[in-house]
Amino acid sequence: VSIRLFRLSSSDDDDAAEGLQLLTALLLCETRTDYACLPPSSLKVDVCAAVSGVGIPDSVDLRADLQLDWLKGIRGGVKRVLFLDTQQPQHMGLLRLGHSRPRACLGYTIYLKEDDEFRDKLTPISLALNYSLTPPTFDQTLPPVLNQYSSTFLQEQAYILLDCGDDNVCIPDLQLSASMDRTELVIGDDNLVMLTISAVNRGEGAYETELHTLIPPEADYIGVERRLESLLQLNCEYKTINESRMVVCDLGNPMVARTELAVGLRFSVQRLEDAGPKISFELQIHSSNKDNSSSNLVTLNMSITASAQLDLRGVSHPSQVVLPFPNWQPKEKPVKEDDVGPQVTHIYELHNFGPSSIGEAELQVGWPSRYHDENLLYAMEIETDGPISCRTNTSLNPHGLQTSTLQDTPELLGFLRNRSDPPPPHRSRRSVSTAESFSTKTLNCSNLSCLKIMCTVGRLDRGRSAVIKIRSRLWAHTVLQWRNDPYSLNSTVSFMVLSVPYLVQPPTSSQLRASMGTLVLWGTPDVSFAVPLWVIILAILLGLLVLAILTLAMWKCGFFDRARPPADDDVSDQEKLTSDQTGDA
Repeated sequence: VSIRLFRLSSSDDDDAAEGLQLLTALLLCETRTDYACLPPSSLKVDVCAAVSGVGIPDSVDLRADLQLDWLKGIRGGVKRVLFLDTQQPQHMGLLRLGHSRPRACLGYTIYLKEDDEFRDKLTPISLALNYSLTPPTFDQTLPPVLNQYSSTFLQEQAYILLDCGDDNVCIPDLQLSASMDRTELVIGDDNLVMLTISAVNRGEGAYETELHTLIPPEADYIGVERRLESLLQLNCEYKTINESRMVVCDLGNPMVARTELAVGLRFSVQRLEDAGPKISFELQIHSSNKDNSSSNLVTLNMSITASAQLDLRGVSHPSQVVLPFPNWQPKEKPVKEDDVGPQVTHIYELHNFGPSSIGEAELQVGWPSRYHDENLLYAMEIETDGPISCRTNTSLNPHGLQTSTLQDTPELLGFLRNRSDPPPPHRSRRSVSTAESFSTKTLNCSNLSCLKIMCTVGRLDRGRSAVIKIRSRLWAHTVLQWRNDPYSLNSTVSFMVLSVPYLVQPPTSSQLRASMGTLVLWGTPDVSFAVPLWVIILAILLGLLVLAILTLAMWKCGFFDRARPPADDDVSDQEKLTSDQTGDA
């Protein structure tokens, strides 16, 4: 507890003299363990005035308007002292002077608010007095006047005593350090970032101490980290000051000497489409102290990159074709596409698992269309889905075959809809071919003529796909010449990213390549329904006839006769048995 006495007196003159006397005893409790420091901390204010001159009337009234901490009122701050009786920062009093009473005083008791009710403890408390004479009465022939050489506005200042040495001036030594849990941000990702901040005061008390974290336009403040016990849960608020976005954290008032604080601030950085190669967080501690009021400036830089995880896969329907076809012969002059052979469809899908988008890409498909100047996979039409457009080096369906409308099978539709799991990371090539035997011959663009399909892929955001479906007919007349040789007809597709829709470009261009094959196998055709009925009946009758002939031959040979023993042998045996029994007797 500290007590300081302030006194202000006015000079007297012939007309009037007035003064403001402040007996200040400001008690500021830095700790609450001392019962003598319990609020309210009070001080006494005396307002005194005097009158002098010739012909002083019996009564001279002086109106005195006393305002407490009046500079705070002008600047819109919080009043730190109030009158004890009215709980208000302003009081109007009347000083009655006269011939018999040349001097008069008004005494007030004011008190200092609790230290947690205001923040400013460094600037002086200004007390202002405005005074004026009351209007004179009509019976006064010579009314009193104020001294024109003195001001009607008086003020005095009182200081709050601090634990800052004999000079009552605190000089802090604020030091700041910070780190972050990641140094790279990916465009399109959630990009959750936590800043771990350490603030230290190695000097005297720092008042109204705040940590200012200037955040970039791409970042959004989430809150204070509350899961780690080693970090304090400070009171932090998001503010906009002069179009600057910042997070302000209260570090204490005062932040006493040898204080060490650690806090974690969480941010989400997402609006990186128009960002440069890096963004920065700037941190600094500020206080209201006059000397050495700020800490060192800490700048945390985070680099920006674009990364898109792409997956290219394909499916063939059917996956294999078995030759020859029962009851089917190719026509020399086909008119409809069904006259050529079975339908073969390949679908390729380019899917972006993100997090970044791609701006433009190039996709090329090699389609095995001809083998030794004969048609092989006769391309009928190309369908696309998503931001993709395609063109070919030659026309589709050059023979002008009539097309048939066929719906996609359920497995093809399921292929396009089942996109839940991303591919393994850091993969530059994925093979999507069907399983093939080691003896299968592969036909692709390296050993036959291919139709070139060039596609341009537009912006492909995270979770979006670009699909190309190539519907063709297997030219059976060509394939039937390969008797008993299994083949795999493979189409190939390659993909390359040309640009991304950001200022920041990826360090390398993504490239993918895939292959999809349709197996052509040979098997025994199912001819059970090709045998005429009369042939089946004749075969049954012939079988019965053969069975009858065999039965007759076996009967002629005596196979079915029974062998019986002669009758004489039976009598001899009986007689022999009877004579044996008689001899024994």
